[in-house]
Amino acid sequence: MLALACSALLCSAAGAAPTVFDPLHGGDLATAPGARADFRRIDNAWQGSQVLWNQAEKTYGNGDAIAGFGWGSGLWGRADWEQVTGGSVTPVQRWSGIVSQVNFGNARYNECYAGTWGVASLSPFFGNTVTGADCSDAEAGAADQMNWTTQFSGLIRITEAGHYNFSVLYDDGFFLRLIGADNETLEIGQDFLNPRDRLGFGDDLQLSPGLYGFELGSWNRLGAGVVDLRWSRDDGDWELVPVDNFAHRVPEPSVLALLGLALGAAVASRRGGARW
Repeated sequence: MLALACSALLCSAAGAAPTVFDPLHGGDLATAPGARADFRRIDNAWQGSQVLWNQAEKTYGNGDAIAGFGWGSGLWGRADWEQVTGGSVTPVQRWSGIVSQVNFGNARYNECYAGTWGVASLSPFFGNTVTGADCSDAEAGAADQMNWTTQFSGLIRITEAGHYNFSVLYDDGFFLRLIGADNETLEIGQDFLNPRDRLGFGDDLQLSPGLYGFELGSWNRLGAGVVDLRWSRDDGDWELVPVDNFAHRVPEPSVLALLGLALGAAVASRRGGARW
């Protein structure tokens, strides 16, 4: 199911009834804190974009693959994110590991926009390179901090029932998918290249205690780049999701639960033997 999205500054004013969304795994479960993360940067000269471009109308989504245009190097949208994260494009830099929060950008973002949107942690293979270039130049920035993707995944742990919303600050594009009971999904996103903004779900979500799966992907072509995941609780302010509310693996069954499963299997075996 695709959830409608709205500018995160306007979501709280929507006033609609919250969407009930049940957890993938119910209960107050112990978790391994943090989210899985994968960062990749490709060669700026890569000429393989499969994003479609209508040259006559100057619009994305139909026409010819951008790879066929002389100016079409680098990343242009989700189709290219799929290629990079799927392994068909060899990165020039890559980092994978566990992160405590989702709040990453490049030095150009912090140089020009931290005062408006908040400071971002530098992506793992970026240095604090200040260009001094005019911030009105959307394509300016360090050459080794362009054309990069991120992928975050794991579980979001809800400990208290309530109304929640999630938003992503992005530059240039992103998608966020939540996974609940019976693998039902809710998703928001912005494909292609877009002005910097924060986008959240159009309606709040009524969540119960438990674990919800999630995947967040983002891409940046030139200039400033950022990806920042926050939540709001019961119409509160946007806050970074705390590390203890991320999990990067499903909790292992408790000892008592394992003993219960073993006992059940033994009883079933004896009953089955009695019939033969």
